[in-house]
Amino acid sequence: MKKELLDLLACPECGSVELVLNHSAEESLTCARCNACYPVRNGIPQMLPNPLATSLQLTETYREKLRASILQGEAEARPEPPNPEVDRFMWEQELYCWGKEVIYKDSKAAEIFSSYSEQGARRLCQFIIARANGVQGKSLLYVGSGNDRLVTLPLEEEGAFVVNLDIAPEPLEDLMQAGAKSCVCGDARRLPFRADAFDVVFSKGSIHHSHPIDQPLRAMARVAKSGGHIIVAEPGKHVLSRPPRVLSPSGLGYPTPYEDAISTREVIDILNNEGISQLEVAALTHAPPGVTPLIARLWESLGKAMPWLFRRFAFEFIVYGRKGGPTRAIL
Repeated sequence: MKKELLDLLACPECGSVELVLNHSAEESLTCARCNACYPVRNGIPQMLPNPLATSLQLTETYREKLRASILQGEAEARPEPPNPEVDRFMWEQELYCWGKEVIYKDSKAAEIFSSYSEQGARRLCQFIIARANGVQGKSLLYVGSGNDRLVTLPLEEEGAFVVNLDIAPEPLEDLMQAGAKSCVCGDARRLPFRADAFDVVFSKGSIHHSHPIDQPLRAMARVAKSGGHIIVAEPGKHVLSRPPRVLSPSGLGYPTPYEDAISTREVIDILNNEGISQLEVAALTHAPPGVTPLIARLWESLGKAMPWLFRRFAFEFIVYGRKGGPTRAIL
């Protein structure tokens, strides 16, 4: 594990930065304050809070139950689980495997999804680079990265030190195999990093998985440096209630019991209370996947020409702000 990554980590249990790297048969990190131990597997520190880490052994038990719920649309009718935190965690483990399995069964759906993903990733990278005035030599935290090589690798090519965080280890392993340099398995609501650690902290489509959303947003604000940039990209509030038609037959696009759409107003209010200023709203993508190319190009062009009119109908929005500085909101 790289020393520059170790220098950013903190214990999610007690918040201590006194982590000791143990070189033994299996590399691990030990907290000198509370003695919590975190294994390092395939170069990825497993910095999950203990209750979640110990529940990983339940993954196979949950798998068939969750898949039946996805296919049959029974998510809302499910009885209250005995441990909602573990249940939420298991959903996140399975969603990645489910997505990989079903999205490429239909070649047309795969092509549409890939094209849409590339477009959104390209725009997010451009947005980050523009707002941060370049990323060369800067530290970036991608919260809820999954295996998003389309964002991580281009930012690394621009000279950024990108740390990818996800609650599920498997997508991070895939991301490392694709060439990403630094990944950490952890919970967005209890980010395992020191305060004031990153120049840029950003997320894409992950905060609506982590309710109440004030927890991950406060954590993002905590680990951003003074003057650092925070970027939150999310699907519009109307999207989760009406998933894109191209995703519907596969079971993708339907929310889990722990997903709930969020608004720009909610994000802005929370970040503003955490000392994030100069807040503004932009659109990441206007047209959803599956729209014919001609209509999609027109939709995107109109969105750029008249953002004040089309922003509210965007498929994905961005909330941007800076930690500290004068208060200014552009809504």
